[in-house]
Amino acid sequence: MNSQLLFTRPAFWLFMLVVLAILSLLKKKTGMRNAFLFSASIFFYWNTSASFVFLLLFSTTADWLIALAMSKSNSWKRKAWLVLSIVINLGLLGFFKYAYFFADASSALFGTTWEAIIPGANWMNSNLGTSFRVDSILLPVGISFYTFQTLSYAIDVYRKDIEPVKSFRDFGCYVTFFPQLVAGPIVRAKSFIPQLRAPYNLTQKEFKMGIWLILTGLIKKIILADYIATNLVDRVFLNPTSYSGMEVVIGLYGYSLQVFADFSGYSDIAIGVALIMGFRLAENFRSPYKARNVGEFWERWHISLSTWLKDYLYIPMGGSRRSSYFTWIFSISVIAFIAKMLGVDGGINMGVLFLGMGLMLLIWSSGVMFPKWGLKVATYVNIMATMVIGGLWHGASWNFLLWGALNGAGLLLYKIVGKHLPWASRDKFWARAIGVFTTFNFITFTRIWFRAGSGIGWETVPGNHNLLTEWFTANDLLYQIYHHFFDIPAQAIARGHFICISLMILGFVVHLAPEKIKKNIIELFTSLKLISVWAICAVVALVLWKVQGADPSPFIYFQF
Repeated sequence: MNSQLLFTRPAFWLFMLVVLAILSLLKKKTGMRNAFLFSASIFFYWNTSASFVFLLLFSTTADWLIALAMSKSNSWKRKAWLVLSIVINLGLLGFFKYAYFFADASSALFGTTWEAIIPGANWMNSNLGTSFRVDSILLPVGISFYTFQTLSYAIDVYRKDIEPVKSFRDFGCYVTFFPQLVAGPIVRAKSFIPQLRAPYNLTQKEFKMGIWLILTGLIKKIILADYIATNLVDRVFLNPTSYSGMEVVIGLYGYSLQVFADFSGYSDIAIGVALIMGFRLAENFRSPYKARNVGEFWERWHISLSTWLKDYLYIPMGGSRRSSYFTWIFSISVIAFIAKMLGVDGGINMGVLFLGMGLMLLIWSSGVMFPKWGLKVATYVNIMATMVIGGLWHGASWNFLLWGALNGAGLLLYKIVGKHLPWASRDKFWARAIGVFTTFNFITFTRIWFRAGSGIGWETVPGNHNLLTEWFTANDLLYQIYHHFFDIPAQAIARGHFICISLMILGFVVHLAPEKIKKNIIELFTSLKLISVWAICAVVALVLWKVQGADPSPFIYFQF
C-alpha cells in the first residue's frame, strides 16, 4: 500500500485542504459536489492501491446495476439478482482474501492441491505461460469494508428497506467516500444517501467537533498506539521467549490499548473529516473497555461491524427466533472439522464423527419435543456461527477463527451463566468494577490469538500454514506467563518500561473516566473561539510532528 495519503502523513492534509477548498465552491450544487467527491475518492484509492481501483469500480458498478434490475423484478427474479450480488461480492472477497487460506486448509484436511481449489489455475499456467500461485494474490486495501457496504445495499434494496439509487454518481460517492473507504466505519446506504441529496449544512459547533475528533484520533494513533507498539508490544510478540511472563502480560495489556487507540483513532479521524465535509457518520466506538460483559463489549466495539453482522448474518440465519439450514450446516461443519483434527494419519476419526452427529440428532429431536429448549440451542449455535465468521472476517488465519470462537464462547457463557452472577445486574461500584475487570481481562486474553494471527503472514512462516504453525507465537506467550512470570522483578520491569507503562496508565484512566467529564471537556472545546481552536491545533500538530517517527505505521485495520 502507498502510504502517502495516510491520515498521519502531511500529504493527506494537503489533499484535504484542496478538497475542502473546492467543496466550499460547490456547497450549493449537490450534483457537482457529489461528482467531485466521487472523483476525489477514486484518486485517493488509486493513490493507496493503484490498479485495484478497477476492482472497486467493478464492485460499485455491479451492485448499482443489480439493485436497479432488482427493483424492476418480482418473485424469483428479484431473489436471483440478490444471489448474483452475493456471489460477486463474496466471490471477490473470498478470492483475494481467503484463496490461500482455503486452499491450504483443504490441503491439510483433504490432501488436495491449491491448483485444484482455484478454477483455471492449471490451465493458465500451462497454456498462458503464467506462474499463478495463490500465495502471490495481493489483498486490496479496504475490500472487507466496501464489500460489506455494497452487499448491505443490495440486501436492503431486496428487502425494500430503501429505494435503489438512480444516479451512479451518488452511489459511487457512497461506496468510495474516502474518509472511511479503507478502514470504516461501515456506512449504511439508508443513512448516507439522503445526505448526498441535501445541501451542505454545518454549524460552527459541529465544525469544532470535527476538529476535536481529528485531533483526538491523531493523538490516539501517534502518541498512544504507535509508541506503545514500537517500544513494547511489537517486541514482546516478535520474540516472547525473551521476556518474562509479567512483561508478556504488560505487553498484552499494551496491545489491548494499542488496538483500541489505533482503530478508534482512525474512526475518530474519519468521522471528523466527514463532519467537516458536511456528512454525519455514526459512532464506531463507545468506551468499549467500560463493558461489564462480553455482550455489552460487542455493542461498544466496532459498532458498525457488530450491527452489520447482527442485521445481515445473525438475524437472517434465525437469530433468537429459530434454527435455519445455515444453523445445521454450521453444526455439521464443526463436527466434521473436530473429527478431522482428531483423526490419525490424516484420516477422519469416525468415532468422533458418529458421536457428534448422534448428539446433534439427539439435540434436534429434544428441540422438537421441547421447543423452548430447541430454540435456546439454535440461538446459541447462531451466536457462535456469527462470532466465528466475524473472526474470519478479520483475516485468513486459523488464529482469527479461534479468536472468534473464543469470543463466541465468552458470549454464550455470559448468556447461560453470567446473567445470574451476583454482580451482573447490580449498579453498585464494586459490582461494575468486577464486571469491567473480568470482561477486559477476558477480551485481552483472547487477543493473544488475534495479535498472533495479525502478525503472522503467509509469507513469513515457512512450511505449511496450518493450525499448529499459527499457534507457535500464542503458545510461547502462554508458556512465558505460566512458567516464567516472576523471572524479572517488578521494579526492574517498571524502570525498563517506564514511559510505556505510564502512557498505558494514562490511556486507561482517560478511557475509563466518567462520560460526564468527557462531555464537559468536549463542550468546553467546542465553545472556544475559532482563534483558540486553531492555536490548539498548531500546538498539537507540533507535538505530533516531534513525536512521530520518520516512517508512520499503517493503521492496524488496513490489513483487514
